[in-house]
Amino acid sequence: MTAVFGGAVETLDLQLGGRRLQIVTERRGPQGAPVWLLLPALSTVSSRSEWQPLVTATHDRVQLVSFDWPGFGDSDRPALTYDAALLRSSLDAVLTDLEARQPGPLTVVAAGHSAPLALALASAWSERWSRFVAVAPTWRGPLPTMTGWSPGRFGWLRRLVALPLIGPALYRLNTSRAMLRLMLRRHVWLDPGLLTPDRLRQQQRLARRRGSRFASAAFVSGGLDAAGERGWWLEQARSLHCPFQVVLATAAPPRSTREMELLAQTADVVTRLPGRLGLHQEFGALLGRRLLESQGPIG
Repeated sequence: MTAVFGGAVETLDLQLGGRRLQIVTERRGPQGAPVWLLLPALSTVSSRSEWQPLVTATHDRVQLVSFDWPGFGDSDRPALTYDAALLRSSLDAVLTDLEARQPGPLTVVAAGHSAPLALALASAWSERWSRFVAVAPTWRGPLPTMTGWSPGRFGWLRRLVALPLIGPALYRLNTSRAMLRLMLRRHVWLDPGLLTPDRLRQQQRLARRRGSRFASAAFVSGGLDAAGERGWWLEQARSLHCPFQVVLATAAPPRSTREMELLAQTADVVTRLPGRLGLHQEFGALLGRRLLESQGPIG
């Protein structure tokens, strides 16, 4: 397995959804340094590689660990029902593995839709975290956000994409370069200059890896939403047993901005950075520097 940000790559074997799956993890940075666990945002192009700018800016100061969610990136992507419970179980397993290898304070940095998955484990784990950082956090998938409908109303879409022949054809249309360009430009990156032909080809290859359509369709339709209403994640944030930092994206879509700002009212520290929902990619170096400044003496 190739290292995407120059670290040591390993696999973690898990029993999830009635299947044996491998989760790909990567670690980089000096032993003995404060550990940061970086959770990639959930999206059609989700991958631990999106943390590359932050890793480059911070790796000599902290030990960085990231992984690909099941169904995304380099991790296994079988045809099964992806939901928030399955992803929470994978995160719980990663945290358990980290604690066994290197006990001690852990900073969890969660981008986008990974934030509520981490918050769901707050009561069980956050006493062992030195802080929790939610970067441009969201709690609803794209279609529920746009329509206001519950994820249950989009079950037909997940079933359609899972069908043989029809499903791959529809997913291929949805991951055309034109569609990816529209998604990335409107919701993910602020600078249109990032949308080069090479970058779009990379994103398309990532989105079209064999088996990617199942988890991707679950995310888009709200199947990976941890809860059906905002009160849940606000309550989870209040139950944290560690300092809580929210990083707001100043150019995020309006609906997402409103939800981020509500969550920020529960935070101990609020940081505003330029960018849209992919600010941890586009402005990852700046984010890394800000997090180093605010981490304190123990990380």
